[in-house]
Amino acid sequence: MGQDILIAEPCELLRIGLRTIFAEDQRVSSIHEIATSKDLETCLCSYEVDLIVVNQSLITDITCLPMGQFVILTSKLDSAMLKAACKHKCRGYLSEQVSAEFLRTVLDQAEDTFLIEPNFASWAMADLFSNAFSFSMLNEELLTPREKEIVVLLREGLDRPTIAKTLCIAEATLKTHIKNIARKRE
Repeated sequence: MGQDILIAEPCELLRIGLRTIFAEDQRVSSIHEIATSKDLETCLCSYEVDLIVVNQSLITDITCLPMGQFVILTSKLDSAMLKAACKHKCRGYLSEQVSAEFLRTVLDQAEDTFLIEPNFASWAMADLFSNAFSFSMLNEELLTPREKEIVVLLREGLDRPTIAKTLCIAEATLKTHIKNIARKRE
């Protein structure tokens, strides 16, 4: 029995291209398409699919996506989204210009593997190591209780808007805290 695919993409041209790629594959039995975040939320409640190919711009809460059953397409790299995707067992983080061959690999992907667009790899590694370096150099004894909360959330890979919302503070206030944290590196 073939796989059921949901394509969640706001751009009609990209949806057509994705549908064509998957329709040519014998492992796919059905393809559903949606174009909005609201439709995505509705479909997640209504359908059971084997794979969701979702544009990053449509994701409002990554935890609503079924673990291990989605791939993110993006035109813009977002380190917080990449980290959240990896943590939520996303199958891959790919560019909108991904090759058909590379995209099809997600259909047979082994469990607990994460594909990253080869063009994104050097950027992702640089981001990973720069963040690891800055956190490893922190003198946490100098941090205030609020700054410690922020560091914990940053280490979990949350983005700034989510952290601000979680802590009930303005993004400008969060930015100030992060600057103060940076000053307290050893």
